[in-house]
Amino acid sequence: MKIIRTLVIISILLFITPFVKAQIQVDYLSFKGFSSVGFGAFFNFDVPVSDADYVTAEAGLDVFSHNGDNVAIAPVLLGYRYTLDQTGTGFFIEPNAGYAFAGTDIQVYNADNYQYEEQKLNGFSTGVTLGYLFEPSGRIQFNLGLRYEHVFGDLGSNLFSFRIAHAFTFGRRD
Repeated sequence: MKIIRTLVIISILLFITPFVKAQIQVDYLSFKGFSSVGFGAFFNFDVPVSDADYVTAEAGLDVFSHNGDNVAIAPVLLGYRYTLDQTGTGFFIEPNAGYAFAGTDIQVYNADNYQYEEQKLNGFSTGVTLGYLFEPSGRIQFNLGLRYEHVFGDLGSNLFSFRIAHAFTFGRRD
């Protein structure tokens, strides 16, 4: 339960930080015996590698609660954003991979030691975002996206998200 409390505190800090007020998403999480709608917040940074493509880094937190069971997932991801029309705006696809740190208070019986233990959700994570990039406003570029992420932990969780975001861009496109 300590990890849930810590992740909730981090989530609150993410929401009050002025740099992430537009970095939000609505999530749906499912894995064996659990499904819930939740919310998330994240930092998304990108570095342009061409006029239309970016290397991205992201760290976030997604929180879920259903029937007294709580789950928090904190993915750390690297990705590559490719704009389909090669202008740096418009529709894009962004595959990514990384690791998801997760905590839950959902108990499962372990027959080996005859005790109940919290389920493990940590694991390697992959995903893809399909979205739309608007024209940049200074160094900030807003986007809307639909995202799917799979965490390859002991339970194999699936996360679907609708996000409203902006990326902080470092470097200039010529």
